[in-house]
Amino acid sequence: MCGIAGVVGPSASIEIVQRMTNAMKHRGPDGEGTWSAPNVCLGHRRLSIIDLSPAGSQPMSTLDGRYIIIHNGEVYNYRELRQELPQMPYRSQTDTEVILQAYAHWGTHCVEHFVGMFAFAIWDAVEQTLFCARDNLGIKPFYYTHLGENFVFASEIRALFAAGVIPQVNQRVIYDFLARDFYEHSDETFFKGVYKLPPGHWMLVQAGKLKPPVRYWDLGVKAAQQPVDAEPQKREEKLLDMCKEAVDLHLRSDVPVGVALSGGLDSSVLLSLLDKIHPDPARVEAFSFSFDDPQYSERPFVEEMARQTGRPAHFVEITPAVFAECAIAFCESQEEPFAGLPISAYTLCFQLARQHGFIVIMDGSGLDEGLAGYDRFRVARWADLFENGQMQVLERELSACHISTPEARRKALSQIYEASQPQFDVGKGQDLTSSVRPDCLNPDFIATAAHPLPVFERPFPDHLRNLMYRELRYTKLPRALRFRDRLSMAASCELRPPFLDHRLLAYEFSLPPEDYIENGITKAILRRATRRLLPDVVRTAAKRQVQTPQREWFRNQLRDWVREQIDTKSFWERGWVERKAGLSAMQAFFNGEGDNSFFLWQWINLEIWAKTFIDQK
Repeated sequence: MCGIAGVVGPSASIEIVQRMTNAMKHRGPDGEGTWSAPNVCLGHRRLSIIDLSPAGSQPMSTLDGRYIIIHNGEVYNYRELRQELPQMPYRSQTDTEVILQAYAHWGTHCVEHFVGMFAFAIWDAVEQTLFCARDNLGIKPFYYTHLGENFVFASEIRALFAAGVIPQVNQRVIYDFLARDFYEHSDETFFKGVYKLPPGHWMLVQAGKLKPPVRYWDLGVKAAQQPVDAEPQKREEKLLDMCKEAVDLHLRSDVPVGVALSGGLDSSVLLSLLDKIHPDPARVEAFSFSFDDPQYSERPFVEEMARQTGRPAHFVEITPAVFAECAIAFCESQEEPFAGLPISAYTLCFQLARQHGFIVIMDGSGLDEGLAGYDRFRVARWADLFENGQMQVLERELSACHISTPEARRKALSQIYEASQPQFDVGKGQDLTSSVRPDCLNPDFIATAAHPLPVFERPFPDHLRNLMYRELRYTKLPRALRFRDRLSMAASCELRPPFLDHRLLAYEFSLPPEDYIENGITKAILRRATRRLLPDVVRTAAKRQVQTPQREWFRNQLRDWVREQIDTKSFWERGWVERKAGLSAMQAFFNGEGDNSFFLWQWINLEIWAKTFIDQK
């Protein structure tokens, strides 16, 4: 795990690139390096994970000097690729050098051979081109912009500012955030003119000019190519085998590996598989967070898994005072607005892991998106059953969810109709109620920033998988990946999500619908497959939607803090929220009306973000 930065164009210099890499020192405290030639300069910050020797330093070049690479992330199957590629003299044991040789051998098709999380750039000194690539799911970041005649790129946006880019507000993205709770859904960012290389894409830069990104991986196509066994037990066995293989591959490291536990099903599956692969408790330890309110504490579930596996479990306790004290630092590390208290809790969890000497941390991300783990996926399943005329199965599913009264049935039918629409649940939370307050937005802001809803790709023939795909590719997962990259790297830790192995996801998206949701139970195949792996209290527990006491804190202990952050001259003058409507909505929340506190966090987050990045430009 590292930080990369570079400039292609007439302004390229070591001085500029060093400013960029210094802005990302937290991503690589173990070393730094630069390489330059006329009209190009590449820089790197190193967090040593594989081959800790100086041979693993970057920028790294081939023996003939033609190709030079800077790389952030891990290609886990580098050992296998090293055997597959033509025999070449290697100078290190790193995956980075294997990427170089793969590009020299396969060209742009090299990315189709990689299993892992990566963002890298390779300069071809002969063709005078820069090849840039990002992993299949976009686990690792790659930001870029144009500065005059120069192409400038980096792992974090702050590095672009260090190169001289002036931060400007992207009002369109602000509108999507405030009116629709959409962000990370396109190649745009909250900063005007700053873009992301899309997941599963590569692009070429020549003479400072960018060619259109090329898509190299398509989940819909890969899922359609997967053979699926007709016997449920064999599907369960294959799923568990693929999960175990992914975890085993992600354990490749020359430094200690820990696991971030939330107490839920996914992280418990991860810890259990780790226990099977490495039964020595000293090899893998668990880290988690807790709240003093038992209603929101995951600690009992985490402790149950720790007891079963004999793993040491370490906890950090989050209090209202800690959250308020660290809020500005959290916002600064994220660079763009984020989801609030849950993300902040994970930040402190990673700091705790680093203090205990764990540099690599795994987590259970991906199974909810790959196996329909969220409650709202049920409604999409009902819509498919209704349209396919499977009324008996639909009746069973509704009954399993205790939907039996005439009023409940009418509501379900309305939801089924909504779920058949392309923009189903836009701007809504897990309970399908709105999490944003567009009614409080300034009319002038709406007039200038409003734009049509984005049209998301729908590569599958059913509503359920299209909704799963949208969350995976455009809405929920991209924002979670950005959150987790920043919070882990802020603590100089590498976060690895083995269940986001793109081969595993392709298999999961090929499964029949009853493996996703059956008798009202989400992630049905995973719960069946882990009968002998997990205690029933963990395996059968319902998905816990609200994991933090943000609502209670904002209404009680942090009420004055919330008001102080929002009711300021600078916030109202930014023109996003109309003051009278905003104050009324805030006071109504304080008075106990409604459970939604997210819109207040949005406003707080935007004000801190604007003060940190826009006002300080």
